[in-house]
Amino acid sequence: MKKIIFTILAATIISAGCTSNVVDTQVSKQDAASQQVLNELKNGVSIYFDRNSSQVEARYHAYLAAAAQGLAQNSNFILELEGHTDSTGSVARNKKVSLERANSVRNKLVLDYNVNPQQVRTLGAGSAKPIDSNDTAEGRANNRRVSATLKIQ
Repeated sequence: MKKIIFTILAATIISAGCTSNVVDTQVSKQDAASQQVLNELKNGVSIYFDRNSSQVEARYHAYLAAAAQGLAQNSNFILELEGHTDSTGSVARNKKVSLERANSVRNKLVLDYNVNPQQVRTLGAGSAKPIDSNDTAEGRANNRRVSATLKIQ
């Protein structure tokens, strides 16, 4: 009986040690992913939008979560979000949509990922800073974006 209890106790301790290693490995992978996101953000990253939309697509949520973790760990970091549109529509409408896009990303970070609102700045550039031609559907799609850039305060 003592032998069985000892075996169970030893197995529990060993498996607890394995769980810790698995958790440590998962945490290390998350830290590495967050660091990669921060490095990309220093150079600027684009979050793309559908036409006439300011809805942040689900494919960006994991990326925003990693950015939020980096911002939480570094209070000197500021994330600048500059919204953009393609050239269709009026100047006034594009300015409004571009700011709505930047604010949509900001709200997602602040409300869903608890980012300090003072660590996020938003700007709306309208269609003034295209990165691609507005003569093609693909070019216009590339211009409908928020540029997210990490700055140090």
